[in-house]
Amino acid sequence: MARSSNLLGTYPSTRLEHPNSSSQRLQQQQQQQPESDVTAGQTTSILNNNDNSSKQHISVSTKSFDTSTEISETSIQAKISELVATSTRCKVTNTKDDDFNALLGEVMEAIGAGIHPQLIAEGSSGSYFVYNKHGKTIGIFKPKDEEPFADLNPKWPKYFQKILCFCCFGRSCLIPNVGYLSETAASLVDERLNLFVVPKTRVVKLASPSFNYGRHWLHETPKIKGKEGSLQTFVHGYQSADVVLAEWASLGTENTLTPENEERFTLLFQKMCVLDYAIRNTDRHLDNWLVRHVPDEPIQVAVIDNGLAFPVKHPECASRFRTFPFAWGELSWAQKPLNPNLRQQLLNLLTPVFVHKIGEELKKFFRHDREHNRYLTYSQIRVFRGQLWNLKEGLEANESPSEWVKREPIIATRRFRHSPPVTGTFEDCFRRLPADYSHRGCC
Repeated sequence: MARSSNLLGTYPSTRLEHPNSSSQRLQQQQQQQPESDVTAGQTTSILNNNDNSSKQHISVSTKSFDTSTEISETSIQAKISELVATSTRCKVTNTKDDDFNALLGEVMEAIGAGIHPQLIAEGSSGSYFVYNKHGKTIGIFKPKDEEPFADLNPKWPKYFQKILCFCCFGRSCLIPNVGYLSETAASLVDERLNLFVVPKTRVVKLASPSFNYGRHWLHETPKIKGKEGSLQTFVHGYQSADVVLAEWASLGTENTLTPENEERFTLLFQKMCVLDYAIRNTDRHLDNWLVRHVPDEPIQVAVIDNGLAFPVKHPECASRFRTFPFAWGELSWAQKPLNPNLRQQLLNLLTPVFVHKIGEELKKFFRHDREHNRYLTYSQIRVFRGQLWNLKEGLEANESPSEWVKREPIIATRRFRHSPPVTGTFEDCFRRLPADYSHRGCC
């Protein structure tokens, strides 16, 4: 139980203040409080570029929260999301995320120096490579208003699909245009479950003329506005799993992988299965997870493109035609018994207290979106709890990942109203309900 509580700490974030609006405020803060180390409730500047033309200040404040307390609408503004950086809402942060703060600072320094993000040709949404001042790719930024089903998506295929094939446009089990939150929430779950297969992802707000601001900018001088979206750390030296697995299949895994790397790859693959199953990813295929295989080095796996997860209802129960199965379910590594150490780690972690706390944390984070619908968020959390409950039972039965996907989908609601669980079984704390949506007219 102590182990679970240690995993539920606070997360970092930063808030960007542009120089034309922050200099006076920063001077006032410096006059009001003496110089000291960053502590809870204090604010300090962590980035100050000497180039006046691109001078940026990133303010960091730290604030802790108790995830076991009930979230009220009146307190949400003060406790909203600890995975948000350079946002327009709250400045809740933590100094544990120094590496991401430094990465964000490099991105903003590069933009200030005229090295702007570059649109990625692949994919169905507006995604951008972001660089440091030396031109090295260090992240991928996905603006909210350029997501696959958003109005400012610069990719034409989705526009034609919306016009010509509107009946198949979107996914009824997902909340539209919140993929940036899903990307970041997947990073949260990955870290909370001690999997560490998702490159660190946070919500940020960036401004650049290379972003798509709409057709109304064509005949006037554009006023560059900040865009909120997800920023994911870029991983170097990785290839698409589609390419790597095809190469292994042609040469034979026994000729390409050492026994140590074969065992390590199986472990990392199973960690990806755990993550996808927990967040009910509806878009996992061989093109959106990466493998780094270098001879004489430990093999690595990076799980990217998590923007189509956290559904409001189970897709296999919501539609007969678009069930979005896990593509990894038929691979040989998914049919192997789960790694014993990973299995025991997850069994120790998945307690009712842990499930409640991570559910409350996600609920709070999803409220960051200004178009948030709390009833849809509750549905997301019920599905998420049900997935963790099914995962727990699958682990207890020593099932392989390929057997998890055959389990009957369930949703889990709370038995308690105000006091969160302290002890007890899943049955004591949650109600197990079948995923039956036949009585609903829409999602």
